[in-house]
Amino acid sequence: MGVHGLVQGRPLALGKSLKSTADRLLHRASVAASAGLVLMLAATLVYVGWPRVTGYFGRKPMSAPAVYAAGDRVDVPAAWYAQAPHTLIVFARASCTACERAQPFLKDVVAHMNGKGSAVMAHPDGAPDDDRKFAQSLGVADDHIFLTTAGLRVRATPTMVLVDRQGKVIGAWEGAGKPERQAAILKVVDEAIK
Repeated sequence: MGVHGLVQGRPLALGKSLKSTADRLLHRASVAASAGLVLMLAATLVYVGWPRVTGYFGRKPMSAPAVYAAGDRVDVPAAWYAQAPHTLIVFARASCTACERAQPFLKDVVAHMNGKGSAVMAHPDGAPDDDRKFAQSLGVADDHIFLTTAGLRVRATPTMVLVDRQGKVIGAWEGAGKPERQAAILKVVDEAIK
């Protein structure tokens, strides 16, 4: 009778119930869309925001202290710094994209040290031969290239630490940054090695 009644133009007896069914379906679709939006936001947090908080997936947050602060004693072998009044320790590696981008600046800083101090380079991991070539491209002498950073306070490459003959930190920097920051780093190095 219902379908036949629609065909003949007569109102359907269940009209109210169809309207309330449509309202219920619309409400359910709205709830489902809201739930989908909440899930999408949660997934975004997990896959985009959480790695920034923890460092990387599957790793605990980095709890190591920040790079060395001025006045700290650097925990590297004395052979790295005791031969010159000032030593710039460069932590870098050939496979590091940021190190490759910073190569011209790192080369300038190492050149500033020539004659007034020394520069050494250590790499946290990677291919020793490639890292040795990278250090040589910066102007670091072969006998000043060390292929370990085990137990040191280095969280990223490139990192530079300027120390005096006693191993006391004068300045420390993670990354090279923009030209303004590079100029500020060079100024600190120049003032220290006068």
